[in-house]
Amino acid sequence: MKVSYKWLKELVDFDWSPEELAGKLTDAGVEVETITPLGSGLEKVVVGEIKRVQKHPQADHLSVCEVEIGSEFLQIVCGAPNVKEKVKVPVALIGARLPLGMEITKTTLRGMDSFGMICSEKELGIGEDQKGIMILDSQLKIGLPIAVALDLEDHIMDLDLTPNRADCLSIIGVARDVAALFGSSVKKPQIEFTETEESTKDWVEVGIEDSVACPRYAARMIKDVRIKSSPFWLKRKLESVGMRSINNVVDVTNFVMMETGHPLHAFDYDLFSQKKVLVRRAKSGEKFITLDQVERTLNNEILLITDGKKPVAIAGIMGGMESEVSTNTKNVLLESAYFNPKVIRRGRIYLGISTEASQRFERGVDPNGVINAANRACQLLEELAGGKVLKGVVDNYPAPIIPVCVTLRPQRVNRILATNLESKGMVQILKRLEMEVSENQDLKVTIPTFRPDLCREIDLIEEIARIYGYDKIETSLRASGNLVTCVNVEDELVRRLKRLLVGKGFFEVLTNNLVDPRISKKLCPDLLNVRMQNPLSEEMSVLTTSLAHNLLSVTNWNKNRKEEDLRIFELGKVFIAKENKMPQERLHLGLAISGKKDPIHWGIKESEVDFYDLKGVLESLADDLFLSFRLNPKKNALLKSNDSFEIRIDGESVGIVGAVREEILELFEIKDKVFIAELDFEKFLGCIPKEKPFLPLPKFPPVDRDMAIVVDEEILSERISEKIKIVGGDLIEELILFDVYRGKQIPPGKKSLAYSIRYRLRGKTLTDEEVDTIHQKVILELEESFQASLRK
Repeated sequence: MKVSYKWLKELVDFDWSPEELAGKLTDAGVEVETITPLGSGLEKVVVGEIKRVQKHPQADHLSVCEVEIGSEFLQIVCGAPNVKEKVKVPVALIGARLPLGMEITKTTLRGMDSFGMICSEKELGIGEDQKGIMILDSQLKIGLPIAVALDLEDHIMDLDLTPNRADCLSIIGVARDVAALFGSSVKKPQIEFTETEESTKDWVEVGIEDSVACPRYAARMIKDVRIKSSPFWLKRKLESVGMRSINNVVDVTNFVMMETGHPLHAFDYDLFSQKKVLVRRAKSGEKFITLDQVERTLNNEILLITDGKKPVAIAGIMGGMESEVSTNTKNVLLESAYFNPKVIRRGRIYLGISTEASQRFERGVDPNGVINAANRACQLLEELAGGKVLKGVVDNYPAPIIPVCVTLRPQRVNRILATNLESKGMVQILKRLEMEVSENQDLKVTIPTFRPDLCREIDLIEEIARIYGYDKIETSLRASGNLVTCVNVEDELVRRLKRLLVGKGFFEVLTNNLVDPRISKKLCPDLLNVRMQNPLSEEMSVLTTSLAHNLLSVTNWNKNRKEEDLRIFELGKVFIAKENKMPQERLHLGLAISGKKDPIHWGIKESEVDFYDLKGVLESLADDLFLSFRLNPKKNALLKSNDSFEIRIDGESVGIVGAVREEILELFEIKDKVFIAELDFEKFLGCIPKEKPFLPLPKFPPVDRDMAIVVDEEILSERISEKIKIVGGDLIEELILFDVYRGKQIPPGKKSLAYSIRYRLRGKTLTDEEVDTIHQKVILELEESFQASLRK
């Protein structure tokens, strides 16, 4: 937000220099990043009057002018098409160095000497017009320095506002803070204009389909406007705050927005198909051409302004080509509305555009400032465009927004700030900020709707502190309040899991979410990538859909630097695009292992990590959180077909685990085996029981039985374990697979699985006969279900 020092001086009486003002505002929480002086570089530019113009004898497009600058007459050769006699113009004298870097010297053009230059707005750095020389007001004194004549000397302050200070996205909003700091008041413009006998209600009706998205919409009519260039003062003010002049009507709406903070929009009324404004949601896939001549595809999150048949603007963001004000415009429909900040933000993000209007609407404008902004624009349109303002306003405001009332306790203010302020001083500060205060034992403060960020007592205390001055509050070493901050359940679980993984020898990694779309598509071919609009490079143009990409990149980086043995994990976001919807953002937990299982030691035989090492880590995490999971074979583009499993908890898929395919490893130039697990962390957290299960210590001894069975190679141990638990029921306390054997004693295509089963009853001691019976029943069921044979 750019703010003109001179514009502020028009609204508030204060005697601070620009530098002092910047310091005061910054100390009060309205940070001033830079101060840029204007009017420099124009020291040798003065007001001159063209007395005589003659055609150049050797060039048809040049004119030889005799220009009076007060003390003397100069001969200046000029090529502008609008040069003429008896007009006053800015004249750059010999030795002048203009803002754009041009230095003025005596020159000879086609045999004629030129002793200066008649300047355009562009050459002076005060506008964009460079089609001809700048014609000045005829009342200006000849010889007067141009910076003085045009009141160009100013300082522009660039503010870095926090998102909650939407009220400071206007000159009046900043002036309000300046007045509060200086102890003055804001001199707001007096709004006066003449209304015709015709009523606006006869020209337009306003309908709102979604009053949550658009709580208020007001319209005014201005007839018989004359579209032309804006006067210099208006152009100058707009340019001082970073806006380009277009024409007098559009400039008025922009000026009112910068002055009051309330965006307006002017429509060419005659381009409407009927006398109606209808505010509605866009239809999914609906097309609309915005003012920047781009056809945009909309979704049902976007709010549209329509004439009841066709859209004419995207609410709060940008107007449309088919209702734009042009040189042919005669009748203007003026929009002043309040849109839901969330709706504007979602629409702006979906469309990928940000405008001055959307910045204000998504932070929250004043819903009760709608009419004031419209009336201010009508005053200026009557003055600058000769418009006739029709009587009344069509104002659709179904549920008026009421200002919030907050109780403020003066003793609490002093206790929190460690001050001794009187209640009277607090009231003065709040009233200077345009809040209504009723005094009693406590203060009842009515907060104006242009400050939606203030809703609690502590907010008012902060307002008092920043206007009173943080520098006046003495430093206190006494602690007050509770110094302990509660940690929410999710954060505590994250810390717990990270500690467990670090205890297992893992290192946490933090990676960039921008990845190569070519590789991302091979890892997750079924998922759509979220693409960046302005990527730094094609290799960093999409957001990752899987943490596997990040973990494999880290693995490659480390192995290239001789760090061969890796155990790494990352807790990070993945992003998945959805057709005609907002992208999905999920928190995932990724783990990767590669290299040797144990550090080199003379007493340990070297071996490489395998699938079971990673599975064991997952089991440790599950055990610590009182979870149990099962692995189901499931093919995945990332993992080998024989080592690819889906992780399921309580019947819900929460992730994958397995060995990375050779083709994927080649993409990352990794030669060693890598095993990866990736969990949807949000689903995983949802499965964790809120209460910890507890079993009392057993009073009766267990009975242990071992058995080894031979089954087909493709039968998973998990299926057999489930069958044993079903048959044994509550009698089985523990089941452990303690051996897997393939060898000479086992037929080809078969494997031997050895289990240890612990039987126990909570209520009595089991006899051998009871255990033998149930154990035999288990064996028979396995023989029947899996054609297993007991190995002896």
